[in-house]
Amino acid sequence: MTSEEHQTPPLSTQPQKHIIVVGAGITGLTTALKLNSDRESAQYHITIIASHLPGDESINYTSPWAGADWSPQATSSPADAEMREWDKRTYDMWTRILEANHDKADYIGMGFKECRTYWGKEGPETEGLDGRGLWWRDVVKDFEVLNLEKEKGIPQGAVMGVKYQSICLNVPQHLRYLMDRVCKDGVRVIKADVDVSNGLEGVAKDAKRILMDEITDVKEDDIFALINCTGLGARHFVGDVEAAKLFPIRGQTVVVKGESPMDRTYKNFPSSSSTDDESTYVIPRPGSGTTVFGGCKQVGNWDPNVDEELSERIIERIKRWGLAEELRLEDGKGDFELLKGQVGLRPGRKGGPRAEVEGNEKIEGLWVVHSYGHAGAGYQNSAGCSEKIANLVEELAGR
Repeated sequence: MTSEEHQTPPLSTQPQKHIIVVGAGITGLTTALKLNSDRESAQYHITIIASHLPGDESINYTSPWAGADWSPQATSSPADAEMREWDKRTYDMWTRILEANHDKADYIGMGFKECRTYWGKEGPETEGLDGRGLWWRDVVKDFEVLNLEKEKGIPQGAVMGVKYQSICLNVPQHLRYLMDRVCKDGVRVIKADVDVSNGLEGVAKDAKRILMDEITDVKEDDIFALINCTGLGARHFVGDVEAAKLFPIRGQTVVVKGESPMDRTYKNFPSSSSTDDESTYVIPRPGSGTTVFGGCKQVGNWDPNVDEELSERIIERIKRWGLAEELRLEDGKGDFELLKGQVGLRPGRKGGPRAEVEGNEKIEGLWVVHSYGHAGAGYQNSAGCSEKIANLVEELAGR
C-alpha cells in the first residue's frame, strides 16, 4: 500500500501524543480542525488518514456531491434534541466566519443567501401556518412568514412559505478551503487506504502502522486516539450489529450554469408524477457561477449512475413552479444550461448519527471515538458535532 503525505509540519514542533482522524469528508476535516484548535485537545498532534481527499471524485466519497446549504434536517422530536443543538452551533459558527471574512467568502466557498421554503401540504412544520412548527425560527436571522396572497413567485399549491437568511456552500471550494486550513494549521494529512478487513481492531492497528511509517520516531504508546469519520465506509469494520444500522440515502442533482440569487425549497409538493422520495430545491454555489437543482432521498439505493429520467423530472418541477426563472435562457422562457448530473450516497444510520466512544476500554492501545451516520445533515451538523467529539476526547484524557 502506498501513501501520500501533504504539508508535513516539522518534527521538532510535534507534541508527543497523537490523534488519528480517519476520513477527510466534511465530518473528518471539521473534526480535525476542532481538535487542533481546542484548548484541551491541542496538546495532541492531529493526523488525517483518508482514501479520498478534496478534489477527488468517487461514489465512496460523499461530501463533494452535496448541495449544500444550512437547511435543518432535525425535527422537533425529543429524539433530535442533540442534532438541533449541532445545527444551531453550525449556523452560529458559519455566520461568524462569514461576518469576519467578507472579502474571502469565495475562497471559503460560503455565502449568505436568502432562503425561501414552501410547503405543498400541511403537517407538523406548518402548524398554525405561522411558523410555530419550525423549531429553528429563532435560530436564523431575518425569519419571516410569507403572505402567499401578496408575494410574487409563490409556487402553485403552496400552503405556507417562509424566508430567512441561510448559508449556502460551494462544496468543492469549501472542501479545498478546509484542506488548506488543516494543512496550514499543522495537521498532517496522509492519503492512504486503511485495511478494513480485520474489524475495528485491524483498522486501529493499520492506522497506527501508517502513521509510524510516515513519522519514524513515533511509537505505539505515543498514539492516544482514533476518530472514525468514515461515513458509510464504517460498515466494513464496526461489527455486524452496528453495520446493519448503516444504509445509503441516494441523492441526485443537476448542476446548471448561473448562480441563483436565492436558496429555494418546495417541501411536500403536490404531484402525481413523482414518488415520495423525490424533492425539489435550488441551491446556489456562491462564487462559482453555478446552481444545484435537486433532488431525491432514495433509501437503500446504491446506484452510482445518473438516472436521466429523474434529472428530467427535477428540471421539469423547477420550471413548473418557477423556482429559478432567472437562470433560464431566452429571457426566462427557455431551458437551463445544464452542466452535469451527479450522484452521492448520504450515510444513513438507524437511530441517527453515532457520536460516541467505543466501549469502555482501548482497542489496540487506542481510544476509538465514532462520528458517522449523519445522513443528509453532515454539513449543517459539522461544527456542532465536532465540538462533541472534542469534548469526548477531553473526557478520555481525564481518565
